[in-house]
Amino acid sequence: MSVLAVAIAITLLLILVGLSNGTLNEVSGRIESVDAEIIVRDRHFDLGSMSGGTLWERQADQIMEIEIAGAPAVERVIPVFLGRVKLAGLTQNVFGVCPEDFAYFAGPRRMVDGGLFEDMDAPLEAVEHFTEQARLAEQDRDYRVTPLPLVIDERLANAGGFAVGDHTSYGDTPAVIVGIIETGVAGRVFAPINMLRGVNGIAAQTAHMFFVKATPGLDTGNLQLLAEEIETVTHRAASLVANYGQILSANFRNLTIFVSLVSVIALVICFLFILVTMYTMVLERGREIAILQSLGAARWTILRQTIQESWLLCSLGTVLGILMTYGARWLIQTMQPLMTVEIRPFWIGVAVLIGIGGGAISAMYPGYLALRHDPVEALSFD
Repeated sequence: MSVLAVAIAITLLLILVGLSNGTLNEVSGRIESVDAEIIVRDRHFDLGSMSGGTLWERQADQIMEIEIAGAPAVERVIPVFLGRVKLAGLTQNVFGVCPEDFAYFAGPRRMVDGGLFEDMDAPLEAVEHFTEQARLAEQDRDYRVTPLPLVIDERLANAGGFAVGDHTSYGDTPAVIVGIIETGVAGRVFAPINMLRGVNGIAAQTAHMFFVKATPGLDTGNLQLLAEEIETVTHRAASLVANYGQILSANFRNLTIFVSLVSVIALVICFLFILVTMYTMVLERGREIAILQSLGAARWTILRQTIQESWLLCSLGTVLGILMTYGARWLIQTMQPLMTVEIRPFWIGVAVLIGIGGGAISAMYPGYLALRHDPVEALSFD
């Protein structure tokens, strides 16, 4: 029971830390994979929840005009309009992008199946198109509605069992999967930006984010200067794509604190259980301890044996806990394929140190009680 208690506490520590860190690192890694250097957003837009205020595309022209040291500093401004769709049992962010900008998100990743979507010329045209479709569909049930084309990543396709040509829905609008791309792109779901605006009833050229591709050769200092200049010109928030992970961690700081507290409480309860176990063992072995003392065993020998037994329990529990962690990770990622549990060697090392240190600390008080045994008194009882 003591070994199992340690194992459960160690598993809880590694799984909670691995799940929180793995999810944050996986999301930040996908955003940081975009071939751009700066994210521009409304000051009320939250990068953690991907929700908030919008931008006007005309601000992209202002950004394109920015110069650093008398030379053009911006190669391209990439607008992104966000939507929400439920796929594989979870709500996914839909990245609405121009087809010609998709290469900045795909990078070296290739299409596993299908191809890229096409888009309409303007959001107003898309709004009128989908409005007219809805009207005609109400009048004629056999009317063939043009679905919203979607490109999804391979991990989402595997999780939901999707294939190219499968039909789904975006709210009340039919949607179809036209392409599957390798895992690792910024969004799990992509759609043509104007059509996505149209489905949402947005006739204006708005966006939730701009990804800014700087001209080649700008170092980190100049990129930071460019971000500051963008903020001055547009009165919007601009941050380096490379710092997205730090921003995300700051947004979820309370989650990190919660995970740490739960882990600490679990470990404290675990080692209190070890302490009580060792305390009970010392009480039950009063006669054996007295015999050892009467045979000349030193105080350190008695204390060492108590600590060694506690270390043995905690070491076995730690090893079992690490094995259970890998089993739990497999179970979680099998049942929820879109969740990421990251098990790092650093945290395994921390778990081992906690197990060994906790075992020694838990044995101190029972060991102290063992040293106080009076061998004459203990041997006087049958």
